[in-house]
Amino acid sequence: MKKYIPEFIRRGLIACGFGPMVLVVCYLTLQQQAGVQVLRVSQVCLGIVSISALAFVAGGMNVVYQIERLPLMAAVLIHGGVLYLSYLATYLVNGWLKRGILPLLVFTVVFVVGYLAAWAVICFTTKRKTESLNEVLKRKQQAGGEN
Repeated sequence: MKKYIPEFIRRGLIACGFGPMVLVVCYLTLQQQAGVQVLRVSQVCLGIVSISALAFVAGGMNVVYQIERLPLMAAVLIHGGVLYLSYLATYLVNGWLKRGILPLLVFTVVFVVGYLAAWAVICFTTKRKTESLNEVLKRKQQAGGEN
């Protein structure tokens, strides 16, 4: 377990550098879609700190897939659960998500659909690469058997 903590921190530090860039997109979206024209300094500071923390956690959480004794489904549930709670907390702290059952339900559905879509892309890509590698190995084995 000791080897995973430094890796979590390393990945988190790399990712948190991109947090402010994500915040720029969030603020520009708020400006375009919600008509937000003015932000207080405290809002900007809270946004920078919270989105950097979110990026740190999101980047670091990928280390969960390196824990070999952890079943894949458990890793996916831990990863998804931590990301869900981190995103939810960030959105609530910054006031980007109104408190209430309906906004929480919409956020949850959008998060789950997005998370599943990302996993579908990852699984499809991994399966295609695996099939391609297996085909190359099969051809090499057949070529080696002919000699």
